Amino acid sequence: MEVHEVTLPVAGTREGAASARRQMMHEVRGWHCGFGNDELHSAEAVTGELLANAVQHTSGAGTSLTARLEGGWLRVEVRDQSAALPRERLARADAEDGRGLLIIAALADRYGVERNASGKSCWAEFDLTASPFHAGRPPSQQPPLRRS
Repeated sequence: MEVHEVTLPVAGTREGAASARRQMMHEVRGWHCGFGNDELHSAEAVTGELLANAVQHTSGAGTSLTARLEGGWLRVEVRDQSAALPRERLARADAEDGRGLLIIAALADRYGVERNASGKSCWAEFDLTASPFHAGRPPSQQPPLRRS
């Protein structure tokens, strides 16, 4: 499988984060790698959460977004210049924020944070080989979803 990668600068505003997310998803869709809409929607939601955290909790200076597809894995990574690490917290029921890491944990196959010399890198990965599109069966033959 061919390796694809795109890195974009991110303006330190909500609008800048939204623009970077849209541009990254446009690039990823242009790779035509056969993954389905579910994977793309999950990757877009997680990218939005990673960017929102970076914009909200840092100065926004030096923030960048990278998407890399290699070996059936899509990795989305947001780098910023803050040394402060994200932390899970229990959000109040009426709170408008505080659930980003829970959303990332629910949608990504793997995620984490790494410190570096200039700040940190928050990342999430998606196993695209687990998709029914990569398993050789059409979507209509997927097992039914279970609700608990």
